[in-house]
Amino acid sequence: MQSAKQRLKKANEFLIKAMTELTHLEVFQDAVSDDQLNEVIEATSGYNYFRFETGGFSKSDNGKELSQLVLLSFYSENRDDLDEMQLDIIEALNGKVYSFVSSKKAAIQKQKQDAYIDEIQFIFRRNVLYGC
Repeated sequence: MQSAKQRLKKANEFLIKAMTELTHLEVFQDAVSDDQLNEVIEATSGYNYFRFETGGFSKSDNGKELSQLVLLSFYSENRDDLDEMQLDIIEALNGKVYSFVSSKKAAIQKQKQDAYIDEIQFIFRRNVLYGC
C-alpha cells in the first residue's frame, strides 16, 4: 500500500513539474485561495494558472491496478494560442504517467464585467499498481 501511495505522490509531482516547466505558471491542487489567486493575477497580469483534482478509483480489467481520473483545468486570460497550448499540454503528459481522455474549452465571465477568462478542462487517466 505504501508504494502505491508513493506512486500517487510522484504522479502528482510529475504533473506539477511538467506544467510548470511548460508554462512557468502556478499549479494548484484542489483549491485556490483568494490570496493565492491575487498573487497569480499580479504575477501574470491576469488569471493564468492551473488547478488539478483527482477523482475516485476504479479497478482495472487486469485486477492489479487501480484507475483514477484526473481533471486538469487551465485558466487563461489574454492568450490567443489556446489550441496550440492544448496540444502542448497533452503532449507533455500523455503516455508518461497519464493517458489523455478528453478536453473541452469554456469561457467564464469575470464578475459582471464584459470580460472573460478562458478555461480548458483536460481529463487524464492514471493507473496505479496496487497490492504488489
